Amino acid sequence: MIKGTKVLLILLLFSPTNGFAQQLSHQVLVPAAGLATAGVLSYSQTIGETAVELFGNGGFELTQGFQQPAIKFTTGIPPEGNGVDVYPNPVTDFINVKLYGDVARKLRIEIINITGMIVNSMTMSFVSKYYYIQQIEASNLKYGLYFVRVTSDDGTINRVFKIEKM
Repeated sequence: MIKGTKVLLILLLFSPTNGFAQQLSHQVLVPAAGLATAGVLSYSQTIGETAVELFGNGGFELTQGFQQPAIKFTTGIPPEGNGVDVYPNPVTDFINVKLYGDVARKLRIEIINITGMIVNSMTMSFVSKYYYIQQIEASNLKYGLYFVRVTSDDGTINRVFKIEKM
């Protein structure tokens, strides 16, 4: 038992995860909560937040745990080929970067202000064919013009989009 614990401890110390579990983007700090709308059917509830689950059937998706607002479900057939799209423009709260490709690829997304300074940067790696929508928070950006630059390590994708923060 003790030998197994030592092996597990050594594996955890030298694992390449770098503690990603501590990089949560959302916080739930409420003893109880609730939200209900009848318009286009919305329901939200927060009490214990001990489980994270996702259920889906037909056109309905139900989530449980950590109030998962960033989960996006896409319907239909993903586009063929390689590409990127950035929307909405003008932006207020979030910038959506739609990425799709037919082979494994490493992509870099940069948000650049009008003076040329990189204000946000991230790298994403895909190991096979991919179709993904990355949501980037823009509420902390000042009003004005920005560029969203998306480049791939193999040079296939090299796009720059001009967006306006409102």
